[in-house]
Amino acid sequence: MKIMKKRTTISDIAAHLGIHKTTVSRALKDSSSISKALSLKIKKAAKDLNYIPNRAAQSLSIQNNKTIALLLPSFGNNVFNDVVSGVKAVADELGYALMIGDATYSELGEERIVESYIQQAVSGFILTSSRHTDETIKMLKTTDAPVAEIMDMSDSTFDINYGVDHFNAGKEMTDYLVNVKGRKKIAFCSLLLDWRAVLRKRGWEQALHNAKLQDDMCLQSRADASFQAGAELLVESLHKWPDLDAIFFVSDELAAGAVMECNRRGIKPGKDIDICGFNDLSFAKAIYPSLTTVSTPRREMAELATRSLISVIEGKSVSETRKVFPYHIKIRETA
Repeated sequence: MKIMKKRTTISDIAAHLGIHKTTVSRALKDSSSISKALSLKIKKAAKDLNYIPNRAAQSLSIQNNKTIALLLPSFGNNVFNDVVSGVKAVADELGYALMIGDATYSELGEERIVESYIQQAVSGFILTSSRHTDETIKMLKTTDAPVAEIMDMSDSTFDINYGVDHFNAGKEMTDYLVNVKGRKKIAFCSLLLDWRAVLRKRGWEQALHNAKLQDDMCLQSRADASFQAGAELLVESLHKWPDLDAIFFVSDELAAGAVMECNRRGIKPGKDIDICGFNDLSFAKAIYPSLTTVSTPRREMAELATRSLISVIEGKSVSETRKVFPYHIKIRETA
């Protein structure tokens, strides 16, 4: 299924104002032949109509550029290594180049990158977040380039959405700690919360609420995702709640750091306290004791999204434009 989107052109602005497109073009280039008042009027109309100059239009159209733009929340987050690998593998196979932008966990940062990439006439976008500024959504809705959102499910009407149900994943992991392991004092530890982390936390809260257990033991670090941050969160959690018997970490890096700190302190993960993470990164089963976590199919998701996006770019049909990918609870030694 192909969703056609019309990019605002100089001709559209001219028709909107009832003037010649040459006048619009000159005003947008700050020509001295256009009065200041008319120039301001034209520029306001251009902004209202979401006109974005296409710097690459003179040489390549969007359809011929054959470049995919992948926007990540952070280059430093290991979770997205599989996403990059998956997108690149399919892009290489189908003859597309790949541009990667780092939004630094900022919706405004994403907005700036999207505007820049639209000006460079990329063929399509893959976004790894479902939270965007209104301006980003407006720009993407009016560009010719199709858009795929991956990693979590969205209510948006972009062309493609493939993701994981992070709320239910968080709830199911917590249910396991409560119902199978018999844990009663379960904390949730995270970094500055992105939307997926918020959903996991809500799942944790719901499971504890259903079990009539304390659901306010939550800590958040301002550090980057690292083993050290996880170790520090463990120490702070045990200091704040000495009778804690489990911690659900929002990522494997944090959980692994907590496991290492437990080992240093003579605390036995999986016995004295349960530790679990999220994403099932490559080191999760290699550390000692091995990490209980939630496995998500990041590479598979990225590959399918890229293949589907390129089909939309090339005017081909896509059988599945929305798909919820399964997650799996990986029970290992720490919980």
